[in-house]
Amino acid sequence: MRSGRVSQGGLVLAIVALVGLAVGGLLAAGPGTPDRAYELEQRLRCPVCKSVSIAESPAETAEAMRAVVADQVAAGRGDQEIIDYFRARYGDWVLLDPPASGSTLALWMLPVAAVVVGGVALALLRRRPDAVDEVTSQDRIRVRRAVDQVRSRGADGDMP
Repeated sequence: MRSGRVSQGGLVLAIVALVGLAVGGLLAAGPGTPDRAYELEQRLRCPVCKSVSIAESPAETAEAMRAVVADQVAAGRGDQEIIDYFRARYGDWVLLDPPASGSTLALWMLPVAAVVVGGVALALLRRRPDAVDEVTSQDRIRVRRAVDQVRSRGADGDMP
């Protein structure tokens, strides 16, 4: 009986420790953590490299932009405020995923249009009648004669 009490006490202690770690982790991951800054950095394009985010770029400009993001996160600004700060300075180009409006709307609609066109093309192809006609009885007789003729040549030794 005593061993049951010890294991229950150990189980309770383990649960309390796990809950404490979970709560501590949640408190540490508040709105001003580097993870939030990194997520914002992933959304902003490097003006020097042009094809990568400022989080991945080794350029000095990207490093300065990362510092601005970190400062604004630490100051308690919201994600949209920080994004708007960079959009005001660089335009929508600075966003790796530009908004679906204006000139970029066509780019966002292109995949949808491709799927629709592909679906219509497949539907039309399925409706099209098969190009192969029915085999008539006369065709079957001709094929049978040709097969018999080839077999009879093979039996006579005419074929190599």
